[in-house]
Amino acid sequence: MSNPLQQSLIDETAAGWAARRLGGDASDEAGFARWLDQDPAHAEAYDRAQAVWRLMGEAAGTDDLVAVRREALQRARARRHRTTGPDRRLVAAGIVAAIAAPAGGLWWMRHRAEQGALFQTALGEQRTLTLSDGSRVTLDALSVMRVRYTAAVRSIDLVQGRAYFEVAHDTSRPLRVHAGPRTVTAVGTAFSVRREPRETTVVLAEGKVAVSNHESAATLAILTPGQAMQMTDGVGAGAPRKVDLDRALAWREGQLVFDNVALADAAAEMNRYSTLQVVVADARLKSLRISGTFRTGESRAFVEAVQSYFPVRAQSSATTVELHAAP
Repeated sequence: MSNPLQQSLIDETAAGWAARRLGGDASDEAGFARWLDQDPAHAEAYDRAQAVWRLMGEAAGTDDLVAVRREALQRARARRHRTTGPDRRLVAAGIVAAIAAPAGGLWWMRHRAEQGALFQTALGEQRTLTLSDGSRVTLDALSVMRVRYTAAVRSIDLVQGRAYFEVAHDTSRPLRVHAGPRTVTAVGTAFSVRREPRETTVVLAEGKVAVSNHESAATLAILTPGQAMQMTDGVGAGAPRKVDLDRALAWREGQLVFDNVALADAAAEMNRYSTLQVVVADARLKSLRISGTFRTGESRAFVEAVQSYFPVRAQSSATTVELHAAP
């Protein structure tokens, strides 16, 4: 039986699938099928979320609720998202209409408030958003982003996680992405930013971006296509380095590429995409270095690959796989 936290994650993801599929977006049926196959509890959670969605659809008889539900459907399809002013009544009803499973929170929410529009993805979920200026943002799993647009400024706070930005050209309003103490400035370009607890990584695919400290106008570096920059909070930034863009951006295609990565870090990355969590229980294993390409969400295949290369024993439960050194 799932623990409360695990069940909440399952219900949250199920709510997302229900909102997307019943809202008319069936673009990732293969991903939905993989998610269902991972755990019998997934199908049960999806049935509950589906029932709640339909029940609320039948009950939404007033003009206001019909309009709210229509907006929720549009958000679930993730076709276009606007960043206009606050409407708390619509937000409150929209959160309900957007469908959350009984035990969990929302799979993805958009909160209109004076501080900006907030976008969030849940475990294993990736979404592509079109902002009001035509810029497109692909949010990776477990990411939180706040968008603040005015007539003079395009500003985005990447609170946590990772996002890929395809920026609409506007020389009068450069787009600024803030990630911790760092700021990435672009006019019309394509790049990714990852924000971890004390680290920010920028990868440039097209165009040019300037990287600076949030509180300073001084530029730390100008990146050109195929370059990346990794910066630790409180430490001087290193120089940009060349990267393989196909590898660095493979997460957008549902793949994770590890190149001589510590096993503990690789497991943590896999855990962003699956309710089956890989736990490196033996401290002696954490620093083992692994390389390879893995599908997101396929944690068991990852564990099998680790076992084929190292003397590792796996101990499984419904929600975790613990890795121990083999005797």
